[in-house]
Amino acid sequence: MKQERTKAEILIKCFVAIMLIANFILLGYAFLVPNTNGEAERGSFETIGFNDGWMLETDDGPESISLPTYTGAEKGELVTITNLLPEKLSDDNCLMIRATMEDVYVYIGDELREQYASENLWISTYYLPSAYVVVNLTSMDAGESIAIQYRVKATDRLEEIQLGAGNNAWFKVIQDNLAVNAAAIVLLVLGIALIIAYGIMHHIYNNNKTAFYLGILMIDIAVWISSESKLRQIIFPNPSLSGLFAYLSVELICLLTCFYFDEVQHKTHHKSYIVIEAIASAQLLINTVLHCCGIVDYYETLVFSHIWMGIGLVVGFVHIVLDIRARKLREYFIIIVGMLCFLAMAMLEIIGFYISRNHVFGLFLCVGLIMLMVATIIQLFNDQIQALKNRENYQTQMTINTIKTIAGAIDAKDEYTGGHSDRVGHYAVVLARAMADDYGFTEEDILRIHYIGTLHDIGKIGVPDPILNKAGKLTDDEYTLMKKHVDIGAELMKGIGKGVDGLLDGILYHHERYDGKGYSSGLAGQDIPLIARIICLADCYDAMTSNRVYRKRLSSEEVREEFIRCRGSQFDPELTDIFVKLIDTKELVPYTIDGMATTQSGEILKSAMLEKYLKELSKLDDMEAKNPTHIRMMNYILKLKEKRGESINAFVLTILDKDELWDTENRFVTPYIQADDMNIEYNDKSRIIVLFGKSDEEIEDFEKTLEEIPVNFKVGRI
Repeated sequence: MKQERTKAEILIKCFVAIMLIANFILLGYAFLVPNTNGEAERGSFETIGFNDGWMLETDDGPESISLPTYTGAEKGELVTITNLLPEKLSDDNCLMIRATMEDVYVYIGDELREQYASENLWISTYYLPSAYVVVNLTSMDAGESIAIQYRVKATDRLEEIQLGAGNNAWFKVIQDNLAVNAAAIVLLVLGIALIIAYGIMHHIYNNNKTAFYLGILMIDIAVWISSESKLRQIIFPNPSLSGLFAYLSVELICLLTCFYFDEVQHKTHHKSYIVIEAIASAQLLINTVLHCCGIVDYYETLVFSHIWMGIGLVVGFVHIVLDIRARKLREYFIIIVGMLCFLAMAMLEIIGFYISRNHVFGLFLCVGLIMLMVATIIQLFNDQIQALKNRENYQTQMTINTIKTIAGAIDAKDEYTGGHSDRVGHYAVVLARAMADDYGFTEEDILRIHYIGTLHDIGKIGVPDPILNKAGKLTDDEYTLMKKHVDIGAELMKGIGKGVDGLLDGILYHHERYDGKGYSSGLAGQDIPLIARIICLADCYDAMTSNRVYRKRLSSEEVREEFIRCRGSQFDPELTDIFVKLIDTKELVPYTIDGMATTQSGEILKSAMLEKYLKELSKLDDMEAKNPTHIRMMNYILKLKEKRGESINAFVLTILDKDELWDTENRFVTPYIQADDMNIEYNDKSRIIVLFGKSDEEIEDFEKTLEEIPVNFKVGRI
């Protein structure tokens, strides 16, 4: 049933995807393809161009012109053009004249019918915001003379004039400017959404304000586009104000872009951006003061703002190149595409302003900003995903370190099994890799098996030292307590066990036997969890190939024979076959030499050599350790130092004459014992001296000094 439901879900999702695609195709067709026969007509919104038959008054007399045209007039000159209105007009006709920052006066007959001039605005500004001057006509105006006066300011170009019915003259303007205004609305909404999202989730971004600055930049550009739009008279009840915030918005673009780039580049180039920001801020302040005082209009200082904006764009591009050369691009490798597109589009916007004053303001910036926004969102999501992975990796590393620490604590507890936990983890990994194809193990599974193998004996922490380190056979009561280490370990690891699948099974059941005669639950065959069967093999292999308190290691032949003998009784037969094959092919070799623990490079650990020496020493009369706990702690410290790769030199000094005593504060030895070194009494006649991090010359010096001691003793150099 589960498989059938899965197939049904897949079919449903595929169907929904196909329907969505079909829906968007229909939407595009309906929007882009012109009307066809049989469709309901929407009527005509076309206007009539009233651009021919105009006379331009010049010093040499009237000159016939057609609109649009350039007059060649100088700034401040009053240009007049005249014509006759059509013979047929209705009461709902109107003329629409585009004023590109100049003063416009429209006369019908001798009557000043409409005007758009600086002296009539409540805001004192010489350069008017571009606007459409609409003149309402009646049937009585048919055939009347019309005169239009322009006071030239920014440009001497006279735009087209449209004659329409009602307000349908606006239709073409709306149609031509709908896309860019819709884009401005989208930018505004998305910018607000980014700021709100940042406000809600700023703690997730770790004070990274990329989304916040991008949101502000998008809002600012959206405001600028709407204020420069040819629809400003429809959008704003007071369109003349749009001329002010249009200039403020365009001058803020440079500052906000620097904020954004600086944040994206993790303030690597902060000083450079600060300089640009300071100059742009000063420029904006000066321009505002000059405008408000009536000295210089915003329009006249706009060129300086464009210059600094261009410099800012170049600086941003240079910083990107520097980051590429310094290989810092991986910090924002996705967003770089959007940044480059935005820089290119912003530069085109500036160039377009000076090449063609009739270009659609904001079109290039809209495209660049949308691409920048998409890249930013993808980058932020990627950063959060990477941060989650880093946190997971950190937690994993912390788990590994915890496991290693616990494993070290286990080894310190067991007097003569140094490195047992690490080796079991390694042997379990070798077996798991050989099983991977047949059992579907992933690398994550193998890593998990390594952790479990390392922690399998954690419960020995709760076993009393005399039982754990007893050289002879355990009594029934002692054996009962020893078996409890699996229950203790499972109890200790309950918290971690929830996050590491199979951990508790590996700890609790690794002493179960395939024939059901093991402990602690008497499980048999396939009822024993797979992880426990793997750990059982690895654990027994290390026990056989290591020196133990109760016996020496087995030979390679004995180890192999033991696994074959216990196949199907103690061990899983299938896993045993794989294990024996690994032994035969030398893919599995003991991390011990003569039963002593080794490094992965095959060198015998100093701690293992010392353990063996002390074990042999303890067999002599009166040579038992005076304080075994101290010796175990010393060996534990040695193992930790060895894992860190520190240099270790150990010496066992044993007095041969029973009647002699050796003063440990002897002036021959004391100068060589530093704070980090160890000088521990083994018994009344022996001491263990361990020197850490000493050079070869210092050790050679120490050995020469030992020869000068006036006592009859034996030196065991480890």
